[in-house]
Amino acid sequence: MNLAALLFDVARRLLQQPAVSDERHSWNYGEFAERVARLAGGLRARGLAPGDRVLLSLENCGEFFELLFGCWAAGLCAVPANARLHPREVEYIAENSGARLLVATPGLAAPLGPLAGAVDSLAEVISTRTADYDSLLTSAPPLRPEPGDPTDRAWLFYTSGTTGRPKGAVLSHRNLLFMSQCYYADIDRVDERDAHVLAAPVSHGAGLYALPFVLKGAHQLVLPHFDVADILQVIRRHPRVSMFAAPTMLTRLADAPETGGAVEPVPENHKLYMAALEKQRRLYGRLFEENQ
Repeated sequence: MNLAALLFDVARRLLQQPAVSDERHSWNYGEFAERVARLAGGLRARGLAPGDRVLLSLENCGEFFELLFGCWAAGLCAVPANARLHPREVEYIAENSGARLLVATPGLAAPLGPLAGAVDSLAEVISTRTADYDSLLTSAPPLRPEPGDPTDRAWLFYTSGTTGRPKGAVLSHRNLLFMSQCYYADIDRVDERDAHVLAAPVSHGAGLYALPFVLKGAHQLVLPHFDVADILQVIRRHPRVSMFAAPTMLTRLADAPETGGAVEPVPENHKLYMAALEKQRRLYGRLFEENQ
């Protein structure tokens, strides 16, 4: 069992369907699957073996998804880290996970570069948008997903570490597949007509919530950060939009002048939270109904 194999099934059915878009890229499922296969070949050509860990320290970008599925196609385990972590925190995660390779976006690669000499297991730090990253796509023949065990590690999900050292929760391919199935059963049906907006960090819940959408051929819209105007623009342009959002993000949307929410008085004391929930229910119901 390999989750990346399911992506290639989607690509065979929905070759031209938009897969992943950010402010620099837009790939359909055929292009996306091809890049994933090329990255898988490049990662294995780098000397990585099935079961090895690859640390992903990325700001929100389309490369997150090609690296995630590229790791899985190569039989590797992805270790996403929050882009806002201090280099010392990333160093701990690299040591604790035994990461062999670290891939970072350009704004993070420079401060994380010295970790290649400080962490025994870490052989290399590669920045996206560089010749080194491009060589991962061109240095070896494409590699299609190899069969694996359902309990093989897919994602090491590190906690925030607010009460101690961060701990890496092991998510297997079977865990993530059943998580996606539970999404369809308990939350919503998904198909290729849907769009999924990623405005929260892709290393956390937003990235996990993308999986049920990728496996159904939906469109991933990766925003660099949370911005009310950008969210509203996406909702206007795409008729069926879903988004992982923390409560503070929903409150900012509800209170933004662009949504007309800022003029509404807010009750005090114990009524505050119930009033906020009701306000958000009315707002989001109206926004999404307008775009059906």
